Amino acid sequence: MGVGGHIKIDRRILEWEWYSDINTCRVFIHLLLKANWKDGRFQGTEVPRGSLVTSYSSLAKDTGLSVKNVRTALNHLETTGEVAVNRHPKFSVVTVKKYNLYQTDGTVTGSQVAVNRQATGSQPATIEEGKKVRREESNKYIPSAPDDKSPCAGSFLLNDGTSYEITENDVENFQQLYPGIDVRQEIRNITGWCLSNPKNRKTRAGAKRFLNGWLSRSQNSARPEKKTGAKPTGFSNFQQRDYDFDKLERELLESQKG
Repeated sequence: MGVGGHIKIDRRILEWEWYSDINTCRVFIHLLLKANWKDGRFQGTEVPRGSLVTSYSSLAKDTGLSVKNVRTALNHLETTGEVAVNRHPKFSVVTVKKYNLYQTDGTVTGSQVAVNRQATGSQPATIEEGKKVRREESNKYIPSAPDDKSPCAGSFLLNDGTSYEITENDVENFQQLYPGIDVRQEIRNITGWCLSNPKNRKTRAGAKRFLNGWLSRSQNSARPEKKTGAKPTGFSNFQQRDYDFDKLERELLESQKG
């Protein structure tokens, strides 16, 4: 990590789906601040620019969160494409996928870490030029935008009447995160729920968080299938017989007369 540098965060992060999730947002900001500004190596492992070597326990200590909260936060960030995690037996390499978007300058020269525009001589000459630069950079900043054109695997309605699409890549990622459930069926359940509950539909900014929360709850409530058949008892070896109780009663009465 560079010393004395800083990161750039656009105000549109307020619309980010994890902004209101304190733990996830905190972990992400921490990763941005701690990520290496240049390529490196650690114990024979490549650590590219925008990455850091860490672990659940280290992140928990640095952020003041529990290990469970850190693990959940990283799962959120992995699912929505903010970070990639390369796990090793004793440590993990976490990479911020769009690291350059959070730097004041997209290039690094020599030993520079995160130089500002004035230091590089790229400070806009006029107020209008400055506004133009800020507009261009703002348009580039989309923290959760997908990087691919994966086919649509399903969708559900939002509160504004539009649909939120879930791609095939999303389904694959979710299925890895939540192996105990059928993700495609859960997406169909979400679609039906949104159709039946128009007043409770979500905003586009909160759609992914809603989706993650639904799948997480389904995973936690999943139970192993119960085995069919009666539980063996001490009477299991007895064969069931059909008795004619009227006949038995008559035979009993006849024997008493004799």
